[in-house]
Amino acid sequence: MTFQDAYLAAQDYLDRHVRPDELDEIVLCACDEFRQAWVFGYNARSFLEHGSISDSMVGNGPVVVPKDGRPAWLASSGSPIDEQLN
Repeated sequence: MTFQDAYLAAQDYLDRHVRPDELDEIVLCACDEFRQAWVFGYNARSFLEHGSISDSMVGNGPVVVPKDGRPAWLASSGSPIDEQLN
């Protein structure tokens, strides 16, 4: 799986599991690469553009896209991502 494949998988995950419930546009805003997965952060576009904390999504864990082709999943925001990947 390439980075581009992972990016598209993260977008698809957001489309199916996060965006339908949100009124604001939700966008990917960060990516970290680990040995076994790409991890994508996301937030509301309005927060990223204007910085108003009231527009921020709170408690949203990142989208994890495993490099071995397994389905993307949503990590917890309550513990370090490297612990969740092991």
